[in-house]
Amino acid sequence: MNKPVILCVDDERIILSSLKSQLVQTLGEEYRIEVAESGEEALEIIEELIEQKQELPLIIADQIMGGMYGDELLARAKKILPDTLSIMLTGQATAESVGEAVNKASLFRYISKPWNEDDLTLTIRSAICHYKDQRELKRHECHQEILNQVLQLALAPMPFEDRITQSLAVILSTECFRSLNKGSIYISDREHEDLVVVSQINRGIAPDNQGDFDTNDKQIRLIRTPASSDTAALTYYRAPIILSNKIFGFLYIYVDNRHQQNIQTTGFISSICHTLAGMLRLAQYNLALEKHNTVLEELVDQRTSQLNQALRKQEQLNDILLEANQKLEYYATTDELTGLMNRRSFFNRADQEAARAHRYGRNAMMIMLDVDFFKEVNDSHGHHIGDKLLAKVAQVIKANIREHDILGRVGGEEFAIVMPETDLKEAHEICERVRLAVSETNIEVEGTAVCVSISIGMSEIRRDELSIGNAMIRADQALYSAKHKGRNLISVN
Repeated sequence: MNKPVILCVDDERIILSSLKSQLVQTLGEEYRIEVAESGEEALEIIEELIEQKQELPLIIADQIMGGMYGDELLARAKKILPDTLSIMLTGQATAESVGEAVNKASLFRYISKPWNEDDLTLTIRSAICHYKDQRELKRHECHQEILNQVLQLALAPMPFEDRITQSLAVILSTECFRSLNKGSIYISDREHEDLVVVSQINRGIAPDNQGDFDTNDKQIRLIRTPASSDTAALTYYRAPIILSNKIFGFLYIYVDNRHQQNIQTTGFISSICHTLAGMLRLAQYNLALEKHNTVLEELVDQRTSQLNQALRKQEQLNDILLEANQKLEYYATTDELTGLMNRRSFFNRADQEAARAHRYGRNAMMIMLDVDFFKEVNDSHGHHIGDKLLAKVAQVIKANIREHDILGRVGGEEFAIVMPETDLKEAHEICERVRLAVSETNIEVEGTAVCVSISIGMSEIRRDELSIGNAMIRADQALYSAKHKGRNLISVN
């Protein structure tokens, strides 16, 4: 399986070589590091990666380069790859160029040369984590949209075969399936022999499909068949369509041979099959009504009762869909590890508070917090201990701030707080309470006692600012100042 790519751009070969060496050493097992000595060369590499369908989570670029400057490169890259994040790494960038990169390229972070290796690594990992979160959110939104479309087709006034065929086309438009756009749906109604449907797109015929109906395997399987002299290697999902606890059909979806099964995709396919089963149930009742429309009035009443049962079944499917929506809303707004607001949700709430403070001329403070030497905790005790430690630290922070303060996790070990109706002195007192609480707490995780501290950066949200973007940059700078002064400190910008 191809590794995702991190692209480094700098016109000084020594710096580029040093940067690549550091990234290969720290991230080389997970990512492929590509380099370019100019913005023009970087754009050529980006085009090649797109043609190869290669994932590019992050671009790290210098600002002052011969030819195309870094902010222009990052802005153009953002138009080509909207999801890709960017970091500006330079010693000569003006505030105007950084602002251009923030506005046009959604710059994730600005780091000055010479850089601190640990700081750069943590920043890159934070960017990659944010990139993955955004991709996961988009995947959830895509799955929800596809489910809604299939559900609408289930209720559409058209022949059952047309609904199945259109549903298959909608399912294959999902991002992880559209590259091959190949699949099929097999349905065999044993109670009504004339209702046998085979819907195919791009000759999506799965091997031994007839034998599947004689099995009791109700699991969703990712099946890989090796290449032979006559056929190429195949990778496809086989998902049963279950009705009344019996298998009445199968959904086959072909995927790229590099595809890896995950719980999100499996859950999405399961929801699709539930909806197809509901569609089949409705089709069965409709067919029954068509066949018995000349029967006595009492039989019509009986069939109407059966139809009502089908509608109640559909309501149950709607309840399942509502529950899925609620879960998607939770994952879209909550950091699963700490239970705090995630980055996206925090920014939404924080920007609302900044706008409110601007409108009414109130004080508000922006706070950035970072766990000191967190990498050493991961290295010494393992990432699973590090994750549980972050959850404990989040609890301590939440317990020592006020109920109306806005707290979120915005990076790997980085937290942020917006304090409404708060001046500098009051915010400093609260932050000192938080700092002492963390440093004085002996956190025990799985029998391992771990002591940590946090560094804190503070900045006022100015009354002429409608969002927290600039205040966050200032607080971040103060946080780095606290780090450089020895950590376990509060620094004010």
